[in-house]
This record gives sequence, C-alpha cells and structure tokens, in this order.
Amino acid sequence: MAAPPTAPQTSTSDKLAPGEFQARWWTWASQPANSNPVSDTSGRFCMRDQPVEVWLLAGSLSEEPVVRQCRVPADKPLLAPVVNLASDVAGCERFMKGAQGEVLLDGSTQALTRVSATPFTYEARAGNPFGSQVGRINSVGCGLYAWINPPPSGEHELVIRGSADGKSVDVKYKLIVGAD
Repeated sequence: MAAPPTAPQTSTSDKLAPGEFQARWWTWASQPANSNPVSDTSGRFCMRDQPVEVWLLAGSLSEEPVVRQCRVPADKPLLAPVVNLASDVAGCERFMKGAQGEVLLDGSTQALTRVSATPFTYEARAGNPFGSQVGRINSVGCGLYAWINPPPSGEHELVIRGSADGKSVDVKYKLIVGAD
C-alpha cells in the first residue's frame, strides 16, 4: 500500500474539525455489539443512528475481508476511517507510526487525512465491542480518514484497506446512493 498523503489537520470539511468528526464516529461506532456497524459483516446496521452532517462508514474488527451493502441518502458527504484509535497521546503516537492505507471509490483513490492525537468526547453504550465504559468518555483520537464529497445517485463500490499497529482492515462496500 502506498503511504497516505498528508493533509492539514485543521479542516477536513467545511463543517467538522477532526475532534468533532471523531466524536461523531466513535459515538456511532460504540453501539451494542449485536447491532454494531463496525462488527456488522453485511451492512444491515450501517443506517443506524447516523448523524446529520455526514454519513459514517466503518472498517472492521475482523482481520478477514468484509463485504457490506449500505443504502446512503443523496447529497451526504461520506466519512470513512481507514484505521483509527481512541486512546491517549502515547497510544496514538505508537499507532500512527506505521499507519497506512487507501480508500477507493469506484476505483478512484480518495485523499486521506492523517489525524494526529486530538482530544474529543464521545458517548459509549453498554455492550459496545470496544470494551469501553458506558457514558461520556474523554479520549484522544487519531487515524487515517477519507472525507468524500457526496457521490452521485446510483450504485458505487467503496474499498477501505489499511493497517496500523499490527492490525489490518479490508472492507468493501456496495453503496446505493439516493436510496433515502
């Protein structure tokens, strides 16, 4: 995999800074394990509890390749973490040393934003697959993220591949845009 391009950390979109989008993503991803979009292997939970500003996508907790299908409303930007971590500054520094990956939308490489240790607060629910405590959690987050402008209506293939700290992610989405 090619090394990810580095982009400024201050503004990933016109709406959300890295601390804000990480808070939304980790809140979304910290749902109970039996209905969690990150541990989901089919895409049936991708629509659960999506925030207003952006449509969130997930990597995987498995080392095995995952294929999902997801219906996405038209005119929503997409946020896809390639690899990410909620930890502390030292954990993020270690995690990001070898972080690499790519996101392809219909075969076209998407720009990645490298987010260094950034403080944020998120809400974790009981039974989340990360072993997080329940309630508001103050954390430090980092990772490689793709912020993708709203794709046109129709079917699209989104591929997320990455690795960091000895773990790898390989997810393929069939996105059906405009299915709202």
